[in-house]
Amino acid sequence: MAKGLGSRYLRVASPASQFTPKSDLQASPGWIGAALSGFALIAVATMMVVLFGFLDSRSMRDFLAPDPTAAAGTLGLVGGAEGVTLSIVILVVVFGIQMTSSRYSPRIIGLFTTNPLNAIVLGFALASILYTFLVRAEIRTNYVPTWSVAAAEVLAIINFAIVFPYIGYIFAVMRAETLVNSIRTHSRRHLANAVAGKHVVKCRNDLLTSINQVTDIALGSVQLGDMPVCLLTIGVLGEFLAQDYVKVKKGFGSQWFLVGHPELPGDSDQIVAEVNRAHTWVEYTVLSSFVHLVGLTPAHRKEAVHAIAVATRDIGLAAIEAGDHEVAEMCVRFFNTYLRAALNQSAPTFASSTMNEYRRFAIGALEWRPDLSVEAAAHVLRYGRHFDEAGMPAIFGAAAEDVADLAIEAHSRDLEVTKRLAVLLVRNLLELIPNARPIGLNGLFKAVAKLSFWAMAADSKDVAHILVDGIAAAPADFVDAALDRMEVMQNGLFWEVNERVVAFDWVEEPLRAEIPRLRTALRRAKASGRGPSLELEEPPQGVPVDLVQPEPAASGPSNGSTSTADAAKAKTARASGPLGN
Repeated sequence: MAKGLGSRYLRVASPASQFTPKSDLQASPGWIGAALSGFALIAVATMMVVLFGFLDSRSMRDFLAPDPTAAAGTLGLVGGAEGVTLSIVILVVVFGIQMTSSRYSPRIIGLFTTNPLNAIVLGFALASILYTFLVRAEIRTNYVPTWSVAAAEVLAIINFAIVFPYIGYIFAVMRAETLVNSIRTHSRRHLANAVAGKHVVKCRNDLLTSINQVTDIALGSVQLGDMPVCLLTIGVLGEFLAQDYVKVKKGFGSQWFLVGHPELPGDSDQIVAEVNRAHTWVEYTVLSSFVHLVGLTPAHRKEAVHAIAVATRDIGLAAIEAGDHEVAEMCVRFFNTYLRAALNQSAPTFASSTMNEYRRFAIGALEWRPDLSVEAAAHVLRYGRHFDEAGMPAIFGAAAEDVADLAIEAHSRDLEVTKRLAVLLVRNLLELIPNARPIGLNGLFKAVAKLSFWAMAADSKDVAHILVDGIAAAPADFVDAALDRMEVMQNGLFWEVNERVVAFDWVEEPLRAEIPRLRTALRRAKASGRGPSLELEEPPQGVPVDLVQPEPAASGPSNGSTSTADAAKAKTARASGPLGN
């Protein structure tokens, strides 16, 4: 949190990659290192055969002389051994793929079937067996194809040498970490081909399949409680959009962005039309999968929701930097959806981490989209009020502190944003004082009071004027009691171990000295008789445009009372918005 207001979270940058422990991100073994064990075994066996064969023979000539019977027997043994080895390899491969697909998703089978290395290894083994059979057919009682027999033996040795490395490679590939990174590599290839205009529709379908594969792994890991894999998949999806897709999105033609219900199964016609208009089907697909993950995540697995919030923040900031305002506004809507999901699940821990990253997204948007920052703050407070009404009042105070932090961050970049956020906080305070729950109201008031301390210490008179006038309109006994608790609080740590670290009543020492100044300012405001500033009664700027135009009014006589009533109803409907019910 900004200096002077304390901190209830660890406010450090947390890229998605840090959510997975390093011990769980083991790299697959390289072919050179993995093959050394197999070839070392073969080398030792060959050396022993040559050594003891030379000692047992009467001369080198006898050792190297061809023998039809021995050659035929050797090739028969080689062919049978290669067949058994190939059977073991196929059994291990099928077992590994079956276990992995049943654990995460059957769609990952396509990753194995399209891997050229697997086809090369199995094809080499089959070709060696076939070659051995053909050479065996050439042997006669008076003829031995010496070089062909030697080649068959060399191929058999190579097959035996790569068995162990290949099995190790298969199990490494079947690890979720390797699968996810492989899928991201394939997705980059699909993007490059689509930008080049090569089979755009096929590349689009392949990319959608890759996204679904990663999503399946994430959903399966949540259900199995494998959180490191879940966090990894969330981070990879977020990084793919924020780092890979945003860089090449402008290079796509219109055909790339035209999708339908086959690409977005289960979504309404309005959703399909909207993503086609805004060119956001890829982002919508990924963010929708995040919503599904939030719905499946147990309340005690808050790290998954935190990773989702971080990924959404990174996607939104990357979109703002790239000038893609549609995606930035979509991220705001999905942040709100996460909060709604947390509210429906009665999971305040989800809301705390989501609001924290929502605030960081709004701070990042201050440079390019200050209007988006104000909109995000309004949504945070609105959902905080809903949590308060649902019996989770502490979230309201946390939301208010997030908005206060945002106001402080905006001061050096856009003073008007700070003033609008101060008005927003004061308006919520005055609306809730009559009927608010004590805990939620206490948290909201403390956020307003701490922002007032900061404004007075920073000599931001316009902001301080708004806040002081708003606090002065509150009941005097409530304000005095709250300031008394803030003044005598000596230990800032919250008395429980939960999402909070710093108590609502705690004020750091540099700002504690502003409490007497605020009391004096409040007495002057009450003595002057002035109430809240007129701007507190003004609606926020930027009234949304009706997406669905109202039906034209029926013709007929009208009067002033009817017009006034209709206007009041329309104003109430606009003010309530989609959350009014």
